[in-house]
Amino acid sequence: MKKDQLLKLFIEHKNEWLSGNELANKLSISRTMIWKLIRTLKSSGHQIESKKNAGYRYLGSNNFDSVLIKEHLKAPFDIKTFNEIDSTNDYAKKIISQNQIDQPLAIVADEQTNGHGRRGREFYSPKDTGIYMSLVLPISDNDIFDGGLLTTMTAVAVVHGLRKSYPNVDFKLKWVNDVYVNQNKVAGILTESVMDVELMHPSAIIIGIGINLNTQDFPSMNRSVGAISEDHVDKNKVVADIINEFYKLYPDYAKGTFMDDYRQLSMLIGHQVEIETYNNSIQGKVVDFDHHGRLILDDGNEQKAIMTGEVVKVNF
Repeated sequence: MKKDQLLKLFIEHKNEWLSGNELANKLSISRTMIWKLIRTLKSSGHQIESKKNAGYRYLGSNNFDSVLIKEHLKAPFDIKTFNEIDSTNDYAKKIISQNQIDQPLAIVADEQTNGHGRRGREFYSPKDTGIYMSLVLPISDNDIFDGGLLTTMTAVAVVHGLRKSYPNVDFKLKWVNDVYVNQNKVAGILTESVMDVELMHPSAIIIGIGINLNTQDFPSMNRSVGAISEDHVDKNKVVADIINEFYKLYPDYAKGTFMDDYRQLSMLIGHQVEIETYNNSIQGKVVDFDHHGRLILDDGNEQKAIMTGEVVKVNF
């Protein structure tokens, strides 16, 4: 598409003035068509300055765009972007139900009207201030799937990706799927599998990632939530950085080689906690995480390896 070709030209010459004639010649179209394409790009959130006798200058974008994400992307992911969507995870399920997924896919939205996290909880997803994305990964019959360990790995990848744009922020992880800054939750991860009913084996994995970049006005919640920073960053680059870091770890995630990083990022080791499981509530001191991402809890009598549950209270 000529629109994407024009955008790539602007990206290659960001903050440089390009004349209408120069752009028209490069794309082999008329200056009138250049003007129409620029108007279309502006309507999609791209910031393009125009100046008489100078031409046009590309300043960036406030919105997600697959072309902008791919400029920084090193992983073999297809990209779909939306200004608004009900839920990126729900949209991923619709795609899987209609098509065979044979290539990793990232679905990225600027706003969710029905974002949700673990146990069906609402994930507040307002416009312009966050990243709401789902990574969709095909699974072959022979692949081993460990949802808990994959979620743990994704948390590490998210922090590694965020650090590239926020090098001075002290990110912490709360087992198993939450990213914290200053003891406030700024990101959550939800891993879901789509089963092949004939083989009784996952046919695809969906990893939802919701991040509050600079969200300020949160609805009344019982949990401590917050944003990473008031600073504005290149959201398209952040998405690419997270996907790149994810793809570095994903091929060998079952080996758990990232667990040392997870331990260093943990906000729980050495602290007394209360954990809700599906059966009961357990209290004790977090002493470690094992190779499979299980939380090791000392309840005063013995150490227990906990695979699933939610930390509902931490004594700092």
